[in-house]
Amino acid sequence: MKLLLSTPSLVHAAHCQNVLEAAGIRADLRNTWLAGAMGDIPFRESAPQVWLIDDEREAEAWEVLHAAANPAPGPRWACASCGEWHDAQFGSCWQCGAPRQP
Repeated sequence: MKLLLSTPSLVHAAHCQNVLEAAGIRADLRNTWLAGAMGDIPFRESAPQVWLIDDEREAEAWEVLHAAANPAPGPRWACASCGEWHDAQFGSCWQCGAPRQP
């Protein structure tokens, strides 16, 4: 296992783990309950952390996180089921949950 990132935000750490898991990269979220101990425990040891299960996928993990943070621009699209309009980065309809059609 390899430490990929440490962040002061549990929400950010959990989001990064979810993005990696969605891309098929196994990751573990640690230090989810240590925020209350900051000050007594050094920040580097108490901050939420994302660890990679497979060390050799580090470069791929950073690419996935970078792509998620900087989505490619594109045209808006309308849901085929309900007609709701969405920005390009969304893969499913927030209104009805239908997947984006090619």
